[in-house]
Amino acid sequence: MNPKKFFKNNLFSFVISTAFMAALCAVAFVFNTKAGMFSSVLLACYLVYVFVYVYFGSGDAKNLMAGKSLASHTFDFISEMSLPVLLCDSSGAVSWYNGALEELYSESKIKIGESCKNIGDGVVSVQRFTELKEQEKKNYTIRHGEKYYRIHPYQIETMRKSFYLVVWYDVTEYEKLYAEHLNSNVLVAYAVVDNISEISQGLQDKYRQISARIANVLTEWVSSMKGIIKEYERDKYIIFFEERYINRQVDAKFDILDKVYEISDTDENLPLTVSVGVARLDGTLTEKEEAAKISLQLALQRGGAQAIVKTKTDTDFYGGRTKTIQKRTKIKSRMVAAQLVSLMNKASNVLIMGHVNPDFDAIASGIGVARLAMYLGKDVKIITDFSNPSFNICSSMLSMIKDYDNTFVDKIYGQELLTPNTLLVITDVSNERIFESPDIYRKAEHIAIIDHHRQTQEFDREHEISYIEPTASSASELISEMLELVLPPNTLYKEEAELLLAGILLDTQNFNRNVGIRTFSAAVYLRSEGANTGKAQSVFKYQLGEFKKLAEFERNILIFRKIFAITQYDLDNTPENRVIAAQAAERMLQIEGIKASFTLSLTDDAIHISARSDGSVNVSLILEKLKGGGHFDSAGAKLTGISMKQAMIMLREAIIEYCETE
Repeated sequence: MNPKKFFKNNLFSFVISTAFMAALCAVAFVFNTKAGMFSSVLLACYLVYVFVYVYFGSGDAKNLMAGKSLASHTFDFISEMSLPVLLCDSSGAVSWYNGALEELYSESKIKIGESCKNIGDGVVSVQRFTELKEQEKKNYTIRHGEKYYRIHPYQIETMRKSFYLVVWYDVTEYEKLYAEHLNSNVLVAYAVVDNISEISQGLQDKYRQISARIANVLTEWVSSMKGIIKEYERDKYIIFFEERYINRQVDAKFDILDKVYEISDTDENLPLTVSVGVARLDGTLTEKEEAAKISLQLALQRGGAQAIVKTKTDTDFYGGRTKTIQKRTKIKSRMVAAQLVSLMNKASNVLIMGHVNPDFDAIASGIGVARLAMYLGKDVKIITDFSNPSFNICSSMLSMIKDYDNTFVDKIYGQELLTPNTLLVITDVSNERIFESPDIYRKAEHIAIIDHHRQTQEFDREHEISYIEPTASSASELISEMLELVLPPNTLYKEEAELLLAGILLDTQNFNRNVGIRTFSAAVYLRSEGANTGKAQSVFKYQLGEFKKLAEFERNILIFRKIFAITQYDLDNTPENRVIAAQAAERMLQIEGIKASFTLSLTDDAIHISARSDGSVNVSLILEKLKGGGHFDSAGAKLTGISMKQAMIMLREAIIEYCETE
């Protein structure tokens, strides 16, 4: 037989049959290695058979391809397979498909020559196959009705043409088992009643009643998730439940917070609140328990009455819409003071800093910490901005005290003072983005943070002290409490006491906002140390230029949604704009019907937002959407790289988002 004549007359049939058999081998290898090897042997035998027949056989070669050859058996096998199979060319046109595919997509008419995109609304396409190859993946999974299929495209090069043999594998059982595995993942949570001791202090009978009511509410909540709750300490619970129930809580925004709040029934009208920390992670129970503990700590440092869910990639916040209640006891303050003294005694030197553009509270609280370090005989420096107007006023008040002649340094020199045994104390701020010197913070090995603002993010490193108390009026209040507990009477200079009192006056607006028993107690202590209220208030007097800027703020007031007052100032970018903006925000609350006010000011090529509330709007939640934060009724944010117009748009969008969730 003439081989050339044979291949010339039967080339197409020979190539197609060989391609189908090669595809069968590939499919067989997916199911079982032995089956794939057996199929490969059959393919080799077939090729040898054709070779022998062509070169040594006799008769009409066409009978070889027309008869019931191995190739036709292969074609029949693929046609009768229960797995859906499709053959398309490189342009996406359908060349062939079997009965299983036609049955799978019975609702649509599949035609030879038409694009395979029409099958299942684009579940298969050459473009998708190309993307799969670029991603170095071999398959992808789709859902069709109640079933899941894993699609494997096999590329075949033949007759100088490219084809795709596409096979559907039913993986419904696997997907169901995998989903069940994910849903049965055990999550760990901690729940703590934040303020029951403040409500029931000294009233044991009332305490038992309130504690029992809260325990019942929490038990019912956990039972609805078929979980386990155990009280490991008074009013502290550990909870276990499965992943399948967490989305229900997320959708309800952890309404357990509201349920606990609704059972409040006290003579003092103080709301009961609970804080929850959840670890939504994979891993061991030990890892989940540690993550849940961190989440709970973050919830408490943000003021309580909220739930924090720590996921693999992020930390989600829920709640925080209840105004926090100031604690009446100083137990934690005493413990932190003792710990701070111990750290200072071990340190070679002490560095202190606050936030950028420091106000009187940041500077005064730093001075209070410096006095404690001086009392302990430690070398101490305060890192500050010498061009800041508030610093210049404070420096002038301290000019007669020789201890402060060389105490203030800039952040460049501050880095040179860092040693492995240096203690860095940060006051009035807990957000790394607005530290006076983030570089010093990152390089310091021993750190103590004392702040009264809501913590907006999780720390990425451990601190020796992390005393964040959002229920306090100011950082000056926290430092004054600690000084009263560890310093002998009459240790403070009257100028130091007056600056600390000025810090309290600033953040309480002359004792008109966010004031509690401990605030007045701190003021009484400072008064006993020689502070003069009149001199403390004198630091807030306006200069003529500042008074004109305040008038400009008030001239540009815009009322948004009837209860929000917004104004802006961008005529210059001097540092005092931020202080004037805060004062303007306070004054705008006096407008009838206004529940919250926002001022935008240009300061050092950045836009600062100051927000104030009458207590009915949580301005901290609004500004957290702009990477800011603060208190329920007093907050701030800093925006860089945008125009005033863009900042105004972003603020309005944050307000709208807040209103829609309320």
